[in-house]
Amino acid sequence: MDTKPSMLPTPPEAVELQGPSLDEIPLPSTMEGLGTEVSEVEDQRELERKHRGIADAYLARPHRSAMVERFGWLVRWLMGLLFSHVLFERRCVDNIRDAHQRGTVVYVMQTHSRFDYLYFNYALKRAKLPLARFANDVSTGPFRPVLVWLKQLFRRSDKLPQESIMEALVTQGHSALIFLDHRHHSDEENLEFSQKYLYRLVRAQKRQDQPIFLMPLMLFWERRPDPQYVSFLGEVFGTNQRPGFFRKITGFIKTTWQSFFNLGQPMVQVSSGIELQSFLKEYPNAGSADACELIRQRLERHFAQERAVIIGPTPQNTEDTYASIAKRPELLSAIQALSLQEGIPQDTLQRRARRFFDEIAAKQSLVVVKIFSMFLGLVWYRIFDGFEVDEKGLDLVREAGKDSCLILIPSHKSHVDYLVLSYLFYHYGLVPPHIAAGVNLSFFPMGPLFRRSGAFFIRRSFKGEDLYPVVFKEYLVHLMSQGYPIEFFIEGTRSRTGKLVKPRYGMLEMILQAYTTGRVPSVRIVPISVGYEKIIESEAYKKELLGAQKKKESIAGLLKTPKILTSRYGRLNVQFGKPIDLGDYFERYDLPKIDPSAQELTPLMVRLAHRIIYDINHVTAVTPTALVALVLLNSTTRHIERDRLLHDVGFVLRFLLKHIPHVRLSKALEGALTNVRNIPDGELETRLGEATSALIDEALELFLSNDHLEVVDGEDQPFYRILDEARVELSFYRNNIVHLLVPEGLLAMAMLGFGQDSFSYRDAHDETLFLSKLFKYEWIYEERAAFGQVFDRSLERFRQAKWLQRREARIELDPEHHTELNFFRRVALTFLEAYVVLTSFLEQMNERELEREELLEEALKRGRTAYLRGEMLFFESISKPTMLNAIRLLKDWGVLQERREPTRKKDRLLYRVSASWRGARALDLHKRLEQIVYLGQTSKRPKM
Repeated sequence: MDTKPSMLPTPPEAVELQGPSLDEIPLPSTMEGLGTEVSEVEDQRELERKHRGIADAYLARPHRSAMVERFGWLVRWLMGLLFSHVLFERRCVDNIRDAHQRGTVVYVMQTHSRFDYLYFNYALKRAKLPLARFANDVSTGPFRPVLVWLKQLFRRSDKLPQESIMEALVTQGHSALIFLDHRHHSDEENLEFSQKYLYRLVRAQKRQDQPIFLMPLMLFWERRPDPQYVSFLGEVFGTNQRPGFFRKITGFIKTTWQSFFNLGQPMVQVSSGIELQSFLKEYPNAGSADACELIRQRLERHFAQERAVIIGPTPQNTEDTYASIAKRPELLSAIQALSLQEGIPQDTLQRRARRFFDEIAAKQSLVVVKIFSMFLGLVWYRIFDGFEVDEKGLDLVREAGKDSCLILIPSHKSHVDYLVLSYLFYHYGLVPPHIAAGVNLSFFPMGPLFRRSGAFFIRRSFKGEDLYPVVFKEYLVHLMSQGYPIEFFIEGTRSRTGKLVKPRYGMLEMILQAYTTGRVPSVRIVPISVGYEKIIESEAYKKELLGAQKKKESIAGLLKTPKILTSRYGRLNVQFGKPIDLGDYFERYDLPKIDPSAQELTPLMVRLAHRIIYDINHVTAVTPTALVALVLLNSTTRHIERDRLLHDVGFVLRFLLKHIPHVRLSKALEGALTNVRNIPDGELETRLGEATSALIDEALELFLSNDHLEVVDGEDQPFYRILDEARVELSFYRNNIVHLLVPEGLLAMAMLGFGQDSFSYRDAHDETLFLSKLFKYEWIYEERAAFGQVFDRSLERFRQAKWLQRREARIELDPEHHTELNFFRRVALTFLEAYVVLTSFLEQMNERELEREELLEEALKRGRTAYLRGEMLFFESISKPTMLNAIRLLKDWGVLQERREPTRKKDRLLYRVSASWRGARALDLHKRLEQIVYLGQTSKRPKM
């Protein structure tokens, strides 16, 4: 199915094309056997009558190429056996059905194939879509009843031109199918073969109001792209994408047994249709001949784009890839400069560059991808209760990939993330991405398998190597320029807390440089949220959060652990954000697309990285486990009864659905809430809780099975309590959605911190602003949103809920609704309590200088002691990542001074309290935070 080079010129869209007007186009001179001569001057009604007569004749006695409406039982059985494994997605069916409801559908296939035509006869009939009443150069006689076939054999040949028959059928609202070319025909022969049909369609559309839709159809029996060099056998029997008859039969047999073993399946792709009416309006001065040439060109572009998204570029072998990279001026210049600087021969540096390339480069193989897909399908079925995939978002990704290089940036919460997108892309008919994986995953024997499935490896640090980053960058640019989707994790490491980690800029900077230097003309970045109802690494994360050193682990080690394969982890949820077009993004900030200065590019890169993180948060779906974890952790009592739990879940859902317009719910929650409509506000929380009760029970059972909860039987309902150390694990799931409530949480924390129900708007504003700045390393805030705007929006949400009143320059809280405000306050309180623990240690540091790990260990130890004494509210406040964020903040504020000691592998970081902050000033900061957390109860202060 390779796209042949078009012989048709590509006119600029703005240029008006000249051609004969409609009146200058001759109509066929005769329609023999069906009436008198039709001349050029006959009126439209007469032409309509003639077309109706032709169409009626070929409906009564179908054209030999018409798709069969009724198959015999034997043929139906055979077709079900042969074709049932082909993937014909619902979105493709919907595309055709939508076009059929709006006008007349004409199918278009690029390469002539009787076998493919037979499949579409079967598939369209099965989906109850319009069947083609005509197709060029094909016959369905053998599949009709014997008598009908024999009549067709001995029936006189059509005396009308075939294109006239097609035109008549289409003008009467019947579908047809056009093959654009034959596999062995020349370009000139293919134009003669199909151009006359496009010409008639253009003419028909100009004479009628009902739109005609051209729907490009593709059937991929094989997902492998054609090789770079076609062999002699390929010329004789065809290639993967342009197979001859015998290759198609053998390929069909192969895909049949592969589908049985879940190694992939043939798939149909229906491109977005071309509406002829709209298309012709784009070229108002084009005659029919010019227009049909432009239509052919547009169709060929559709086929090429769809093929690029599904099949991908023609692969190069490793030697050719390195040869192209080794010639790049950027690499040659780096080698030359390094040679002069260090006195190393260039030949030696070139060999070093080749070693780096071999360390980095992927060797993607569809065979290995298929095997991984089969294996992962078994694993997913064993450990997950299902995948919830944002299919609308995936369609946007598919469209974006037609004309741009895709950069896929998912959240990174588990080693499983490496596998999820490759698995989904393969099964949804998209090119599996090349994945930037940590070099720690290149171990034998999994490393070679990962490499063959599309992973390329990156060192965690480029320190001490001047040549390695150049080789890596040139390889990355090569992949992008070839059109491969690239996947990388902008967080750099897995999140141990469930919150997204602040972005790292290395890969993003390389991508922006590739775009701004014009080496990759179009780039679209896709933020993706991969969410889990239960994380596989939860036990390891808990130990790390409490201060244990990270242990080396791998995805292979995880998946082979018996406990993993015998446990259940709920549903896996994948959501896609709207692709970010780099061209549009540069225009938004009024920057040149080509070669902006470093001073201009760096702030844009930082802003874009934070925008990506924000967008990932933005599309993260709310899941039942996240809701249950949030409510359990927010409870002010040791135990919470089931009814109260359901009520609070309903309370959160009500707020999200009413006040957070972009909120996404998991498909399971959406399904449970389908019938919750038009409920009075007073009953809504209860009804929402009841509607989701089955899902809440599933989440509770998931936590109970992992010994996270204790259950106590009450008089008429169970009570639940989180075990102390399990609070750390449950906070991971709570933190998956906490970003949705952060603005309201900070506002509630500020207002309740005043200890009175009436205070000024300015005081509330300033205190909330202080908290917002305090948590700059905890959350990513909305891009380009002014703090005042976010503050007022949160204040208005509370006012609409009738929890407060705003009277001119003052805010008055309703005492009866402190409970609701306190719920929001506690959402962010656990993070602030960690800051309280760390700042309480500052006055005891004096002039001591501590290494970062020593400082963290001391803070965590003192936090555990304070919790055991009952002096802390939340066990989950004893969190290493939160303490690290607090250290970063105190460094930014000048409270802590940082000193680096260079070492061979990694710099040592040492901290001491700045001279200007020692003593009373540090103590004042601690007391201010302590008062907010404990609402003035100084007896609660942790004693260090």
